[in-house]
Amino acid sequence: MEAIEIRPAEKQDASGIAKVHIETWQYAYKGLMPDNFLNNLSIEKRTKRWEETLSNPKPESQSYVAITDNKVIGFCSVGRCRDKDMRETTGELYAIYVDSNFMNKGAGSALQEKGLQYLREKGYKKATLWVLTSNNKTIKWYENKGWRIEGKTKTANMRGFQLHETRYINDLI
Repeated sequence: MEAIEIRPAEKQDASGIAKVHIETWQYAYKGLMPDNFLNNLSIEKRTKRWEETLSNPKPESQSYVAITDNKVIGFCSVGRCRDKDMRETTGELYAIYVDSNFMNKGAGSALQEKGLQYLREKGYKKATLWVLTSNNKTIKWYENKGWRIEGKTKTANMRGFQLHETRYINDLI
């Protein structure tokens, strides 16, 4: 395996990001979400969404990709915190996913650090993220990276089921 390169995501990365996004959901959320939902996720539809997102980036947000052997193996997205109850000095880790074949090889850590570095450079003092309350493996990874439970929870209504999420926080200074 070549070294892992972390760089800003570009429109031509959309299909690689979508593939990682969908396949990681199917891997990491098996048993946490209904199989029917996970099996019907579409890489093609997600590619279109990523093309739109990368063509029209929101101000105060950034996506990064992890590349090895000229292939997208992971991505993260960060920006201004979307939660109305948080201060303007709070950023958010919106998403971070790594191809299951490359987990535990440093890509996730490198992506997270690049995303948090972006937030620091933008002047954010803290960052939040939302994680499935039942996703113990990912929670352990976040906690090992310095994230701590903030405590707020939310429920998202999906197609025929609910997702329960917990907010975590991290100091950036």
